[in-house]
Parts: sequence; C-alpha cells; structure tokens
Amino acid sequence: MSTDTKKPAAARRAWVTGGAAGIGLEVTRRLAGQGVEVVVVDRDRAALDALCAERPGVRAAHLDVTDTEAVTAYAAEAAGRDALPDILVNGVGGDTRRIPFEDLREDDLAGAVTGNLLPCFTLTRLCAPAMRDRGWGRIVNLASIAGRTYSIFSNAAYVAAKAAVLGYTKQCAWELSEHGVTVNAVAHGPIATERLVDAWNSMSQQRMDEVRSRLPMGRYGTVGEAAAAVVHLCAEDAGYTTGALIDVNGGLHIS
Repeated sequence: MSTDTKKPAAARRAWVTGGAAGIGLEVTRRLAGQGVEVVVVDRDRAALDALCAERPGVRAAHLDVTDTEAVTAYAAEAAGRDALPDILVNGVGGDTRRIPFEDLREDDLAGAVTGNLLPCFTLTRLCAPAMRDRGWGRIVNLASIAGRTYSIFSNAAYVAAKAAVLGYTKQCAWELSEHGVTVNAVAHGPIATERLVDAWNSMSQQRMDEVRSRLPMGRYGTVGEAAAAVVHLCAEDAGYTTGALIDVNGGLHIS
C-alpha cells in the first residue's frame, strides 16, 4: 500500500523531458505555476536559457535523453542528492516525415525507437524505483494517436515506436500499481505545435484540404488542450488512474 503523506504540489519535484518547447513547455509552465519544482531536461540550450529567463524558478538540465550513458550518470548524481523526481513526464519524441512503408529501412525503425521509446524506457527505470520507495509517484508518457491506430502525418516506423510506448506504459503501471505510483500515457492527435505547423505550411493546398477533411473538429488541438491532460495525470487527484491511455485528438480516433 502507498505510504504517501499527501504532500502539497509545492513539495513535489518534476522532471519534464523535452520541456523547453511544444507541449512539454506548456506542461512545464503549468506545473511550475502550481508550485512544483520543475527540472526541464532538453538538448536545446538556447530554448532552455529562454525558459529559465521566463521562469527563474525552473531548473535546466542540458541533456540528450537518447544518450543512455549521460542520462544514467545524471540520474545517479541526482540520486546521490536525494533529488530524483516525484513526477516524470516523458515528453521527447515525434516524427513528421511521411515515408511509405516500403521505402522505410532498418535505420528508420532504429531511429524511431531511439527517439520515441528509449528515453521513456531509460528515464522510467531510473526514476521509478525511488518513487516506489517513497510510496508516491506520477509518470506520464507522451504517446500519440499514431500508436493507437495509424498516422496521417508520419510513417510506420514511428507508429510502431509509439505503439511500444503504450505497451510499456501498461506493463509499468501494473508492476507499480501497489506502490502508489501511477503510469499513464496521453495519446495526442494533431496538435498545433511549431513542428506540426511547419509541416502543415509545407503542404500543398490539396494536401491541406485532404487533412482538414479528416479532422472531425476541423482544426488542430491547441498546445494548452494537449498539456492540460498531462498535468491532470501528474496531480494528487489522479491517484486512482493508472495504465490509462488518454486520447486528446478531437474525435479523430474514438475507441
């Protein structure tokens, strides 16, 4: 059973990977606004500097989370200071390259796994044991509608990697469920991040019309709408939700 003492949000520490841009940036802002101590793990030094200037209380970790050796060393150093997170948001990932399956090669699959599954796998196994020992933890993995069904923006290697994130989420949720640690995933549909807007702007008018016709709400989701579901799963009130796959896709996929 959990030994959680129901700390206020301000007593919690969160690590947000990929938290200097896109959905992760908005998650960082909202958690910090609740008083959570947020460490943003990102490889973009300029974006980290800009975020820390905007939010002086946010701490930056300039780190490429696909570098397992560097991530392991960083987590070991944090463990030595009793500074591993109570909340882990695995936000790194993505791929907007449209490549037919027959043109994909093994390197594409390896890259998709490295960019989308490996960071989630590594950070969870390094951080979750401390959460388990404390009797409280929240892990949220940013998945994708691609892992739930198919992608109109990306490719089969990416879809396979995101489907693996969902499977990993479920297994970890089951193994940690009796220890007060929840593990959930948010499967976003098309969200108007800078990366997706760039992909949209590169489309022909015919392609834009085709994509828009497939969106039940006729629009992309906002970054705020995307972040809200993630932040909820980090909260005290989400303690009875684990192994869940939360769809934020405007009705593009309804299961």
